[in-house]
Amino acid sequence: MAPVRDGNPILLQVVADGLAGNPYVHVTEVPAGHHIAAHSHSEDEVTVILSGTAVVDGVTCGAGTLLVIPAHSEYAIDAGPEPLTFAVVRPRKADYAGPQGPPA
Repeated sequence: MAPVRDGNPILLQVVADGLAGNPYVHVTEVPAGHHIAAHSHSEDEVTVILSGTAVVDGVTCGAGTLLVIPAHSEYAIDAGPEPLTFAVVRPRKADYAGPQGPPA
């Protein structure tokens, strides 16, 4: 895992790069209580909460929760009181739209 960018406490590991017809997959670790600002992606995504809890659109999602987020749908994530780890799968590498620029 490596920081998504300098000074950011979120760690990310790309498992599959989404190029050459392959899916894009990454695992993310978020510190307890951290807020990921509202953003969207150009591809549909499936997110699986691996550990911890996340609040997405006011709904608390625990480990094992599977979220389907349509392309271009804006969403934010708040980590619960413990560190949050989740995996993201998209059909290909996606463009990012949000207030802070792409996370990686």
